[in-house]
Amino acid sequence: MQKIKAVRTTGRQRRRLRTPNPEVRKRLLEAADKLIHEQGFPSLRIEEIVEQAKLSIGTFYLYFESKDDLFINLVIENTGQLQRRLEAATKTEGTVQQRLDRVLDTYLDFVKEHERGFLYHHNVGHVDTTVGPLSVWACNQCASSLRPLVEEGMARGEIRRTDPELLSQALVGLTQHIASYWLQHQEVYTREQIKDFLFHLF
Repeated sequence: MQKIKAVRTTGRQRRRLRTPNPEVRKRLLEAADKLIHEQGFPSLRIEEIVEQAKLSIGTFYLYFESKDDLFINLVIENTGQLQRRLEAATKTEGTVQQRLDRVLDTYLDFVKEHERGFLYHHNVGHVDTTVGPLSVWACNQCASSLRPLVEEGMARGEIRRTDPELLSQALVGLTQHIASYWLQHQEVYTREQIKDFLFHLF
């Protein structure tokens, strides 16, 4: 995968490791993910991340240039994880409509698991990177996972024929927006109400 970095970093230039330890990087990302889920991203401090990971601040800067750099990497990791789950859901048994139903379950389960990080990324976490806005990149990745199922649905007559790329983008973009709205209004809408609304738009 292409290396993705912020266009302008607010952190210091980190010393490059000749042989980075993927387990150390994973510990830092998992620590940040857990803390973001508990308290959100804006107030999170690097000191808390390294304490949670049982590592030093010096080690943090060997792997990430700043807290924002870590967040970009976390979005990339989580987007990859979501992609794998979505692709698995599209390849299950059943009609295209039945598999779209599972895709919705998968997406809603994932954003609920990563609620605070997802909301921060969706609402205020837009970052210009070397591949364009990070939020657009993440949406494109999910749309690419959905497109083969959309094309299959059109071929089988289960989905009205139209531009498959535009439809995949629209489905992911709308689902992302409605999921964000739901997470901020859970006292008004249940998960099943949101899923039912989205499914009948498909």
